Amino acid sequence: MTATLYGMSSPNVVKILIMLEELGEPYNFEHVDLFSEGQFGAAFRTLNPNSKVPVLVVDSEQPIFESGAILTYLAERHGRFLPASGIERYEVLKWTFLQVATVGPLLGQLNHFSTYAPPGQDYALGRYRREAHRIYTLLDERLAQSPFLGGADYSIADVATLPWTDYIEKHGFDRDAYPSLARWREALEKREAVQRSRAFILRIQTEDQRRFNAGSPAARRRFFGLGNEADTGG
Repeated sequence: MTATLYGMSSPNVVKILIMLEELGEPYNFEHVDLFSEGQFGAAFRTLNPNSKVPVLVVDSEQPIFESGAILTYLAERHGRFLPASGIERYEVLKWTFLQVATVGPLLGQLNHFSTYAPPGQDYALGRYRREAHRIYTLLDERLAQSPFLGGADYSIADVATLPWTDYIEKHGFDRDAYPSLARWREALEKREAVQRSRAFILRIQTEDQRRFNAGSPAARRRFFGLGNEADTGG
């Protein structure tokens, strides 16, 4: 398998890096400069018409986008981290889909409104902060009942969710308030694949911050989904 991962330092890319490291397969990393609108170029949009990272290209196969689809593809291709059938498979998929549909989008919105939005966002901040607490509590309750999110074994559900739980303290919560979640995080951070992916992504984060600081106002607006002034008439 010759894999190329297109991405930057976002949690959805980190989860794919962790999975590739867990599988022990060689891969190339292509850094997409989202802060210079690289994701909107024609070449990248042939890989993902939705102009988002991550994208995985394996050998001569069609590009795969959406992180949940990439994790499922890799798990099925290698026969690891996702049971082949039965209720055990759907336990893993339930928690994987929860991350894709709920955990990532809602925590991401809190990141946006607490870090980048202009003042006066009290309603949005309150809503997403309450949702973040609900999500962290939900994960903590699940992990009080099960060693891993998908059941007895480590799976793509854990891989998908771990990078998003990095924000607990940034969101203003005490990690000790979620003891089972903290236990799970500590166990996963000891995995060599996770440590390798963390070391790699630190370098990418530094470069992304530099590029964000150097980005034009128009590029930043488009990155945040605000369009250009010409698009909005403003």
